[in-house]
Amino acid sequence: MRIIKSVAAAAAATAFVCAGAAQAQEFKDVKVPQTINVVVAYSAGGSSDVLVRTALPYFEQAIQELSGQKPNMIVKNVPGAGGEVGWATMARAEPDGSTIGIINLPSIAIIQASRKVPYAPYTETFVPIGVDVIDPNVITVNDQYKGLKEVMEQAKKEPGSVTIGSDGPLSDDHLGVYAIQDATDTKFAFIPYNGSAPANRAFLSKEVGVSVGNVIDYMQTKDSSVDAAILADERYAMIPDVPTFKEKTGMDVTTGGSTRGWVTLKGAPEKLVELYRAAFQRFAQNPKWQEDAKKRNVTLVEPKVGDEFGAIMKRTSDDVDRLLEYFKQGGYLK
Repeated sequence: MRIIKSVAAAAAATAFVCAGAAQAQEFKDVKVPQTINVVVAYSAGGSSDVLVRTALPYFEQAIQELSGQKPNMIVKNVPGAGGEVGWATMARAEPDGSTIGIINLPSIAIIQASRKVPYAPYTETFVPIGVDVIDPNVITVNDQYKGLKEVMEQAKKEPGSVTIGSDGPLSDDHLGVYAIQDATDTKFAFIPYNGSAPANRAFLSKEVGVSVGNVIDYMQTKDSSVDAAILADERYAMIPDVPTFKEKTGMDVTTGGSTRGWVTLKGAPEKLVELYRAAFQRFAQNPKWQEDAKKRNVTLVEPKVGDEFGAIMKRTSDDVDRLLEYFKQGGYLK
């Protein structure tokens, strides 16, 4: 069995190298910018910044392997207004392919819905390259309740009687709360906290009975949880024992979660965009990248490239538009 696996692994590696060589021939005539600015709309040291700085050596290597040209990819941290400043800066850049960056969903969609921004609609301003980092939302219940079933029954029978906390307002967790309400015909008493850390503390101290956070938040609070469900189409590799919301309740809630994907600008040369997508797919499948990412708690999923990521962008925009009235009723948007 070990020999068979070794032969299979060698064959897979050979196929990967051959495929890369073929793609290199395809992209050798593509003019790659000597300097590629990579915009991060948040401060240095944050999760998006860590993602980009960890990934860039692999991205550069993949571009070089596929085109024979080595770019210098430079991180540009442009924080402010929840990401708006960075995304606006990216949108104003020359659409020549020398500027790419990370967009954060659903933040970019919520900000676009809440005020006038220069990149609206973002689904047209930004061209999807790919995404392999998605951190789904998890609803978690502490021992103030027997479990999720009791929570849902009470929130439906006595609207506003169940307290639910999360990072917010206008966060992916906040959107997840409203997605649950919309799908289950319930109403919670939503309490936003300035960051996931204070939201987690509120759950642990029983200031709230229910919490909506990301996978990393659940991993930090699971010892105080009596029940939990993930807002996703399927179970998540980092917490495989946590069922989906549909498995627990029979109702499908997949909205929410923090998605960090790579984009460039509309108008960038088509063949250069194709190169970026091929390079993204190549480095996303690199075991060394995957190992580095996991060491830094980067929540990896199977990569979605090009139009697949574009579909996620559009679905997120549609979800925000559908749930916008909840934000208005709560006084978070005008």
